[in-house]
Amino acid sequence: MVRVIIKGGVWKNTEDEILKAAISKYGKNQWARISSLLVRKTPKQCKARWYEWLDPSIKKTEWSKDEDEKLLHLAKLMPTQWRTIAPLVGRTANQCLERYQRLLDEAEAQDNQAGSSSLGLTGTGEAVPSADDVRRLRPGEIDPDPETKPARPDPIDMDEDEKEMLSEARARLANTQGKKAKRKARERALEEARRLAMLQKRRELKAAGINIKQKTKKGQIDYNADIPFEQKPLPGFYDTSAEASKSYKAPVGKTLQELNRRNVAPEDPSKNKRQREAEEKNKQAKEASTGRSEEQIRKLKEAEQITKRRKLNLPAAQVGQDELEAIVKIGQAGERARSLVEDGSSDATHGLLEKYSALDSAQTARTPQVAAHEDSVMREARNLRLMSSAQTPLLGDANVDLHSSQSSVAQMPGSHIPQTPNPLLTPSLRDGQSLDLERDSRSQAGASTPQRTPLRDNLGLNVEDKLQAGYETPRDLKRARNLAQSRLRQSLSSLPAPKNDFDIVVDDEEAEPEASSSRLDEGAPISEEDAAERDARLARQAAEEQAKAEARRSQVVCRNLPRPADVDLARLNKHIESGYRDRVELLVARETAKLLHHDANVHPIAGGKHPEPESVQLESLSDAALAAARELMRAELAEQFGFPGASQEALQRLVGASLDDDDEATQKLEGALKQRWLESRNDKAGLVEELASARARMAEAASQASKGEKTLLKVLGGYKARSEALSASAKEQYKALEEAAISRETFERLSREEQGGKAERLDSLRKEVERLASREGLAQTAYKALEDERNALQESCELLEMEINMRQAEALNEAALSQ
Repeated sequence: MVRVIIKGGVWKNTEDEILKAAISKYGKNQWARISSLLVRKTPKQCKARWYEWLDPSIKKTEWSKDEDEKLLHLAKLMPTQWRTIAPLVGRTANQCLERYQRLLDEAEAQDNQAGSSSLGLTGTGEAVPSADDVRRLRPGEIDPDPETKPARPDPIDMDEDEKEMLSEARARLANTQGKKAKRKARERALEEARRLAMLQKRRELKAAGINIKQKTKKGQIDYNADIPFEQKPLPGFYDTSAEASKSYKAPVGKTLQELNRRNVAPEDPSKNKRQREAEEKNKQAKEASTGRSEEQIRKLKEAEQITKRRKLNLPAAQVGQDELEAIVKIGQAGERARSLVEDGSSDATHGLLEKYSALDSAQTARTPQVAAHEDSVMREARNLRLMSSAQTPLLGDANVDLHSSQSSVAQMPGSHIPQTPNPLLTPSLRDGQSLDLERDSRSQAGASTPQRTPLRDNLGLNVEDKLQAGYETPRDLKRARNLAQSRLRQSLSSLPAPKNDFDIVVDDEEAEPEASSSRLDEGAPISEEDAAERDARLARQAAEEQAKAEARRSQVVCRNLPRPADVDLARLNKHIESGYRDRVELLVARETAKLLHHDANVHPIAGGKHPEPESVQLESLSDAALAAARELMRAELAEQFGFPGASQEALQRLVGASLDDDDEATQKLEGALKQRWLESRNDKAGLVEELASARARMAEAASQASKGEKTLLKVLGGYKARSEALSASAKEQYKALEEAAISRETFERLSREEQGGKAERLDSLRKEVERLASREGLAQTAYKALEDERNALQESCELLEMEINMRQAEALNEAALSQ
């Protein structure tokens, strides 16, 4: 059956190189001819690959913020018109589409994260897959747009199809002339060979005394004698006899120097002297200006580097020189008033003035931070996502609530220039710029009122004015106070309950002298450890200790298995003493009861009683002791099951299989746990009732077991026989597997032993090959010499035959003349 090749798929590096070479030869219009060089690609795919990936003008760098803003703005104006948007942005259409989808995905992710929980908490369930996970190709899926992806690298061993495609493309691209040019060149070579043969024939006949007149073909022109399409001009009004007498023959027998001397005028000796002096002056000036030229080149390079730097663009100053002088004068007036009060004799007026000097707070003063602005790219992406997910107006829903921009007028993003806030400037309309007022949910009317100039009120006289700033009516002020109180109550209610746990911790500074002395004794560096590094080290140590402490917990707590909420250790020990006779089992049961009591108090579960750590008496074991105990348990279990040295996984399977038949210890422990729920006055009645119920369950289980045994004997008889047969087959296969393993080990050993002799055999074979190559070279040299000798002999024979023919012709001529 003929193999069908479906064109398309992932582009390879070899195909990209062939495509670029073909475009350099055939251009960007003959895509059918270009695709004929690629077996697995169509003309449309070749064109898309060039314009989407291989074109050097494609910009593959990271997207800047300006490009993102321009893309979102154009996508809002021209939705889904990516072929129109792409040249405006300076990218390809596919790049614009992928970037647009990524921006929408990022905006959606931020909205989901902000909407799920304001504290950033997540649940224990499985996380929702991201947009990248949804768009990622699954195994078995085909990429619908492989022309925009990087090429697959070349493998070390290419397929035969790829090698054939490369060789054919190399041969076709190397042919720069074409079939017609080859045919014309072959015809010209044949014509030249025919002309040389005819010339040789005429020369030989002339030497033999036979002259052949060269015949001119009819209808042809001799270009050596005649001028084709010659048209003689008509005689004019001027005499041309001088031109007619002028000789146009070639100057045969004259040298080039004689011809040049005849056409050149006589030399002027003064002119040559002036030229030599000018050349000497130029040489001296050039030597003197060598140093200056190097200095000028260096200065030009520095100026070029300076011009390449970007110009520093700073916003206009918000406080002018006049305003600064006014502020200084106001401060000086306040200082003079305070000095007059302090110099006075009365102390009652000292507390009426506070210090408002700017020098006192100059050290702590900082430039106010620029007000935080929302990312315009994310805002536009959210708006576009909301618009694309909006329902039709026919349903009657409300319009989509879009995020407002910096102004109501549509503008290109990025035109807003942030300025450093000035606390001394009165917030108002200035220089045609609108004031960005704070939008508060407490009052929309208050947001339209400009805020006041910040007051310096150290005495607290204008507290009411500060609260009323920005609020137009008392009602808005009351609503703001109520909202602040409710927020405060909500924040206080979310605080955790007090635990009243106090630990005495030794200060790190007190322990530093001992640590420093020990470090000095050990030869550590004298420099003090950095505080950040010390805190990081202590945090790592605390995390390691916490992880070790969690690993030392019981397996029930670590795996979060079901366990009782409350354990009465005294009652549990009483029932354990009466229920176990073996000393080993008794010790194991006691330790289990202690672990239950310890886990119930130290690691309580939801709904349990208040923990009582002081009542827990459990010996703490080190990690080494726990590891040794686990190893002993594993070895003991392996011995009991009859598989000494078994791994942990094998033991887990064996224990799981044996738990179905050994429930006696479990029933005893469950009975002891159930007894603690019974009251002391109903112990006897409870035991009698439990005994009766146990006997009833036992009788019912016995009857059901007998019925089930009979049924299983009838139903599972064939399965039993089949199981025995499969068991025998498994044993045989296991035996065969062991034999195969032995054979494998044997061959591996032979392979290792063979590595030593392989090098010697390779050396001997290389030497043999070199010897054969040298012999072949000698033979080729001898063959070349013999071939040259044969050719020389053949040429001499041909010359002799020609001479014999000429002599025969001369003899015939002489005989003819004598007659």
